[in-house]
Amino acid sequence: MKKAVIVLAVILVLILIGGVGYIVWDNAQSNIGQAENNKPNEIIVNDTAKAAELREKLKGNFPKMDGSTSTIPLEAGIVAAFEGISQEEAEAKIKHSTTYGSFENLLEGKCELVFVPLLSDEQKKAAEDKGIELEIVPITKEAFVFVINPDNTVDTLTQEQIRKIYTGEIKNWKELGGDDAEIVAYQRDETSGSQNNMKVFMKGYNLIKAKQEFILESMNSILDVIAGYDNGKYSIGYSVHAYARNMYNLAGIKFVKVDGVEPSYKTIEDGTYPLIDYKYAIFNKKEAEGSNVRNMVEWLLTSEGQKAMSNAGYVPVKATK
Repeated sequence: MKKAVIVLAVILVLILIGGVGYIVWDNAQSNIGQAENNKPNEIIVNDTAKAAELREKLKGNFPKMDGSTSTIPLEAGIVAAFEGISQEEAEAKIKHSTTYGSFENLLEGKCELVFVPLLSDEQKKAAEDKGIELEIVPITKEAFVFVINPDNTVDTLTQEQIRKIYTGEIKNWKELGGDDAEIVAYQRDETSGSQNNMKVFMKGYNLIKAKQEFILESMNSILDVIAGYDNGKYSIGYSVHAYARNMYNLAGIKFVKVDGVEPSYKTIEDGTYPLIDYKYAIFNKKEAEGSNVRNMVEWLLTSEGQKAMSNAGYVPVKATK
């Protein structure tokens, strides 16, 4: 019954336009770690002409875009591909309004397309209240990751052990084969995409209400405390793979191997890492066919667009042949 509910909750519609298709998840809720997230990539074949046609249409006609902090490199990858500049130069041009801020901008018409992690129930309701129907399109794979200090002797945790840390059932690293030291479990603020991920991961479990000093408001801050400040050696927190690896550069942190599998480009691509999710392009369903928004999303799912995502440090949702 539970499996049926998940299947029904995620409505997959394949739109084929000139040989290029994209998946629309209408008001879908991602299920981190569910089997449907770990399937092999669809293979793109012979779409060079279509990609070139879309690129021509988009030159000088970009939609107004925004997104989460973790998708700054994603939009920069688009800019780098179109302007022929480096990823670093492109990132310097991009400003995003955070997961919640960018979504509010979309609902208020201040932007046309946002790149974000999964939406919270509150965000979906906000769209409903405004009478806005959304199209939610996965454009890159992502992974929800747990991070600890490199000096922590623990390397591997099961999903169940992580959940018990965050319910408060497991309180000491010695219970996990580590030092006799209290576990300092950090969380993110309620308006972050990472906290949305955490709530999905903890579904069916009672996530502990953290003290204010253990709730951090930025992606950098949760990684900073684990890297060495304020008892970082015995801390644990969470983030997304692309940000921690590419923007934070893993300085002073290490990824927890979940169920024995370390998150990496390869294990996300082949689906062996268990906590796989996506980065999404989200826009108003009323966008006309052939609009700049739809052209951009379609281009992102061509071999050329997926290569741009790979160059930006993300794992593509489609493979090229």
